Amino acid sequence: MSKMSKKLTSAVSILSLISLGIIGYCIPYIDSKEILYLLFWVFLASIFESLPIYYAKDRAVSVTFAIIIASQLSHGIYFTAIVAALSSILVYIKNDDGTHNHLFNMPIQYSLINLSNYTISMFLAGSVVQNLESVWASFFSTSVMSSWLTVILIAIYIILVFFLNSTIMSFYASLMSGSSFVKTWLSGTIWALPNFIAIAPLGFFLYKVYELPNGSIYLLLILGPILLSRYSFKLYLDAKEQHYKTIRTLTAAIEAKDEYTEGHSRRVEHYVERIAEKMKFSPSRMESIKVAAILHDIGKIGIKDSILGKPGLLTNDERIEVQQHPQIGIRILDEASLSSHIRDTIMHHHEQYNGGGYPDKLKRDEVPLDAYIIGAVDAYDAMTSDRPYRKALPKEKAITILKEEKGKQFHPKVVDVLISILEQEEINEVLK
Repeated sequence: MSKMSKKLTSAVSILSLISLGIIGYCIPYIDSKEILYLLFWVFLASIFESLPIYYAKDRAVSVTFAIIIASQLSHGIYFTAIVAALSSILVYIKNDDGTHNHLFNMPIQYSLINLSNYTISMFLAGSVVQNLESVWASFFSTSVMSSWLTVILIAIYIILVFFLNSTIMSFYASLMSGSSFVKTWLSGTIWALPNFIAIAPLGFFLYKVYELPNGSIYLLLILGPILLSRYSFKLYLDAKEQHYKTIRTLTAAIEAKDEYTEGHSRRVEHYVERIAEKMKFSPSRMESIKVAAILHDIGKIGIKDSILGKPGLLTNDERIEVQQHPQIGIRILDEASLSSHIRDTIMHHHEQYNGGGYPDKLKRDEVPLDAYIIGAVDAYDAMTSDRPYRKALPKEKAITILKEEKGKQFHPKVVDVLISILEQEEINEVLK
């Protein structure tokens, strides 16, 4: 077992023991009359925890937190801590390949990670809110409490759960990847916070519905429209993913003609996505640059194979013909419903920071940053891959060239981010 694995195992063990202690502490506070209600809330939370919507490979939206908020407002801290603990492990998730993940086939470590994260986060946040409620009651009148307390406490609860949840998960993730905890936490909080805030009103609404006579029945009735909305959104995401697959298949078919460029667009997409993540691109911009990365060389289908596969140096006329591929690509994509930003990125991914590129010899801020990103990654992959006229350069040599051309051929910031990613990959390889 590696040193990193030992650290992770120790962390999971310690936090899991704390979680079990919390559960043991909370159980005596549950009245026997509340057992059916407890099972009801566990059922609701487990349903939504089992139906996340992945809008990126490692990012999902779930409304489980809304159930937790409603439970906290209705039944308090001890009840909700147990709901959170049980729902975190009683999940049944269907994977894209048709397989299923559940308590009895997932590695015990993963179940314990979820258990410790949910239990500790909800219990500590609930404890703070409960104490604040008592302090508030000692200073303010009942009328002031009824008008402002719920809103303020929900806001505090959201902040605390978000902070605790993201801290624990970032701690685990940093141990798994070997990356910095601070960097892991910051990269995870940017996209997660809006989801927490957006889900909070739904939690308050569910609480109000539950407080009505026969509220449990109404909650079950509401379950249907929520699940239908989830299904509709998933259909949209599936259609978008199918769109990506179609584009990738098209470029893969084109690249398959040439053994030297096969897989090039996928590798470019991979590093472009990594750079965009580091630069904190918005989801919509991330989607745009990924599409541009996949399609950036599609215009080469209009270039003669004899030129693309020529083992020697190109003549001046041949070089001019190759440099037409961005414009050819745009003409090919004329009928596609691509944004002007994607089209500009594809058109200008061979422009250089100092103005020495093509097709328009643009420079500095005249070129979209996204085009500079694809250009740098495109060049790096070309350098580290075999070509008809030369063998692949060593990774270290390619990085040296990137540094030498920083501020000349390549955008300085893009080079810095790309090199940091490449160096982190080397560190991760050593730690394996």
